Amino acid sequence: MLSLIERWQESGKTQQAFCQEQDLTFSTFYYWLKRYRRGLDENSFLPVEVSSGTHIEIRYPDGVILLLPAAIKLSTLKQLLNM
Repeated sequence: MLSLIERWQESGKTQQAFCQEQDLTFSTFYYWLKRYRRGLDENSFLPVEVSSGTHIEIRYPDGVILLLPAAIKLSTLKQLLNM
């Protein structure tokens, strides 16, 4: 989506016209534009180590460790990560 924002900037078109041309809702475009302008905080991502196993282990910066079954539904995992 960030490359889409860059294409809009290079196009010289209004945001509304660009969204219509790309079949994109203005609210979605505006959300990504705000993120683009704010920039990505490099500290907002943590390293991920992938290994095979029977569980998923999430270690939070405050020392909390969350162990989940590897077969957990993606929607459940997403809910837990947003807490």
